[in-house]
Amino acid sequence: GQNPLFPRIYGHEAGGIVESVGEGVMDLKAGDHVLPVFTGECKDCAHCKSEESNMCDLLRINTDRGVMLSDGKSRFSIEGKPIYHFVGTSTFSEYTVVHVGCLAKINPSAPLDKVCILSCGISTGLGATLNVAKPKKGSTVAVFGLGAVGLAAAEGARLSGASRIIGIDLHSGRFEEAKKF
Repeated sequence: GQNPLFPRIYGHEAGGIVESVGEGVMDLKAGDHVLPVFTGECKDCAHCKSEESNMCDLLRINTDRGVMLSDGKSRFSIEGKPIYHFVGTSTFSEYTVVHVGCLAKINPSAPLDKVCILSCGISTGLGATLNVAKPKKGSTVAVFGLGAVGLAAAEGARLSGASRIIGIDLHSGRFEEAKKF
């Protein structure tokens, strides 16, 4: 961010179980399984209602904010001093507090230790391909980087019907795993 805030709790990929909900939260209840997403959706702004954007006016990625929107205060502290939030998720902790618009409810039978990568890496790569690049059936697609995001982008290309997917990565060790994928 432009104005780093410290101390703060980092982390943005996770899976969890809702322990409690705040006043006015209707979409979730205690016991629901969720994935945090740092590009949340208020469901009311023009971006949230558009099929072409997910840059919510209220909950877009904001690395400088560090506090809850409702009252401008952190929900974390140590010895009375605030510890700031990170991109609205702060998942490197046993417990966190997240705006309801930054949580996606998932099937409770999905193993949280496996599906946690859906909260960023997989959704980012797959979404970039399916929602932004939108390759046509039979097209050739090049994917730069063969980590989780890149492999998800390649899967998006496959799902779109690309006839050729070219993987490019500086780390030659990733090619064998990418071929298996």
